[in-house]
Amino acid sequence: MKRRHFLKGMAAGSAAVVSGGLWTGSIARGQTPPSCPPPPANGTPFTAGQDQRPIIQRRSISLLTTAQIAQLRSAFAKLRALPSTDNRTWVIQADMHALYCQACNNDLLHSVHGTWAFFPWHRAFIYYFERILGSLVGDLNYFRLPYWDWENLRSMPSAYLFPANTTNSLYDANRYSVIASGGALPVNDGTAARIRLLDGITDFATFGGTAKAGGACESNPHDPIHDDIGLHTSPWHDMGHLGFAARDPIFYAHHCNLDKLWNNWNALSATSTPPAYQNPTDPAFLSQRWNFYDENQKIVSISAADVLNHQTNLRYSYPTPTTSSSTQSSSSLSAASPDTAVSAPATTLAAPVVSTHAARLVYSETRPGPVIDVTYGVKMSVLQAVRDQNTVMIVLRGVTVPENQMGVFDIMSVDGSRMKYLGTLAIVGDAMRMSPLPRTVVLDATEAADDLLDTSDPARITLVPREGNGSFMLKAEDIELRLVSQP
Repeated sequence: MKRRHFLKGMAAGSAAVVSGGLWTGSIARGQTPPSCPPPPANGTPFTAGQDQRPIIQRRSISLLTTAQIAQLRSAFAKLRALPSTDNRTWVIQADMHALYCQACNNDLLHSVHGTWAFFPWHRAFIYYFERILGSLVGDLNYFRLPYWDWENLRSMPSAYLFPANTTNSLYDANRYSVIASGGALPVNDGTAARIRLLDGITDFATFGGTAKAGGACESNPHDPIHDDIGLHTSPWHDMGHLGFAARDPIFYAHHCNLDKLWNNWNALSATSTPPAYQNPTDPAFLSQRWNFYDENQKIVSISAADVLNHQTNLRYSYPTPTTSSSTQSSSSLSAASPDTAVSAPATTLAAPVVSTHAARLVYSETRPGPVIDVTYGVKMSVLQAVRDQNTVMIVLRGVTVPENQMGVFDIMSVDGSRMKYLGTLAIVGDAMRMSPLPRTVVLDATEAADDLLDTSDPARITLVPREGNGSFMLKAEDIELRLVSQP
């Protein structure tokens, strides 16, 4: 049975039950798929300055003390134990993610995935979720969720894995066996090198998306890590399916790290010339507003504008971004303990120098993938950048995925028998992909520049599926090259 029809059939067999603004006890232990009631509405608006708690730094899970790990587990355990009549209950919070994405929302332009809403919505969602957890353990002022900095800690933190049963409130049974047993993420997913590439993107439209398209950070590393963790076969639960992803406690550590990446990307504005790394100022972006339940079970609303200054308004911070993670070698990462951060000399992170160059994709019926066409002058600039040990970035906009396609695909430069890795394209499951959502895909072409720009016989860009997934041709509406010189 095709995936879309399978999931739509499942949805038809699970009707929403809503009573008095609460989701009834019939779904207290979860349902397949989420019952998709209307989101909470008419919340009391957030106002700047209303949160007067101390500003507390979110920390890497590897830096939490034994007592802090115990408190984190206690918070999730208390959340899971709430009665179904409580607006804060585990399933209500987890399904909030489904309510605002394609799993429950077929209004693609207002989805929090595949648009510029991705970063601010998840920041708001985690803020209220964090407050609920803090209140449940009597530590609203100082409790902050940790982040899983997978660029350094290549295996899922052991607190989320062991003991591997329901006595551990951070455990989830719906995880890919390799990850669930303590194995490392795939070698190319969520790496320091990938983050360093993203730091070479100076505009939010490419990094974080637009009103009608997803950004490069959502495409990778967000999507691949979701698929790496979730089950690798239908129905792809939990992390591998948008309707169920927030039922795995690692979801929150994963998204705290993505929030940290957004914070660090913004921080590059201080050293960029001309000023860059800015969030959108478009009123359509700033006025986006969403409703949540707070720690008092009240419906509250918050806008994208409210969450941009997270330190002042939301009362949390991150460590000052440095170059330490980007200078670690792959060998040092593989030798590290899964729960131990790798030490490296750290200096303040500075913005790179970026130049943009025109290019176009050329498709041919006789080739299974497109080739890049540039002028002679652009080719010479690119090859000089490689000689100068700078980065060659390919920006693909308007990349679409066939409706029923699933899986993770490595994007390769293919020149005869020679293949070089450029990036990854992953499709996270959802229940209502009625039409493909365009996304921005950013590739690192530094090692493959000679092959891709070969005048006589350029290499083609090809999708190579992992684990036997069916493939398709990579197509994009627009392409440009960016040359990135690290300071």
